[in-house]
Amino acid sequence: MVLQQNKEVSIWGTASAGEKISVDFAGQNKTTVADQSGKWSLKLKPMKASFTPREMTIKGKNTIVLKNILIGEVWLCSGQSNMEYAMRKYSKFETATKGYKPP
Repeated sequence: MVLQQNKEVSIWGTASAGEKISVDFAGQNKTTVADQSGKWSLKLKPMKASFTPREMTIKGKNTIVLKNILIGEVWLCSGQSNMEYAMRKYSKFETATKGYKPP
């Protein structure tokens, strides 16, 4: 899994109504309580890109551990031939790639 770098990251789920939930990831430990319908959500603070896989632990009555999580760029694409887009057509290409160093 890859989470977006330099932006708040929303984490959400369902649990029993009123259940206390904690999320531990990358040195951040956040807590919340599920609402009356059992829905909960919280936001992690912005994080820098990471090449080291990390684990996220979500605890309530149950514990869920998500492994192999990186922080980086997340791009969502769909379609087929309509996805082709030459970077030279992108007016902010220089700004978008400034400081980028491939791994």
